[in-house]
Amino acid sequence: MRYLIVLLAGLLAGTILSGMFTSALQRRNAYPRALMTVMQHDLGRAREAARVGQCAVPAQPRASARLRLVAGELGDVLAGEQRDRVLGQYIDAFGKTVAAWDPGAPCPAQAEALTAVANACEACHRDYR
Repeated sequence: MRYLIVLLAGLLAGTILSGMFTSALQRRNAYPRALMTVMQHDLGRAREAARVGQCAVPAQPRASARLRLVAGELGDVLAGEQRDRVLGQYIDAFGKTVAAWDPGAPCPAQAEALTAVANACEACHRDYR
């Protein structure tokens, strides 16, 4: 009986400690995940607006400004102290494609530019997700 109680107490302690460890690891990556969520949201809404022909809405310039802001932050957030050359190239390519998007352009041009931005995201995610 004593062994069963010690075994159950050990299992309970192991479960609690593994939960705490998992939570700590998730908090470590909270800021990069938040940036990716913002980028995904803005890019998705901008692509949908371009697809349905509503490129003149005020949301397009706001999404462009946020994506440019986030593109400037990606190097510090993702690379941090490590300076990975390939990741730096992906971040630079993303910044250039976002800068090439003109939110005042006609819808077909915006759709093409936004597809290039999405492709830049996917290129990085193939190697680093």
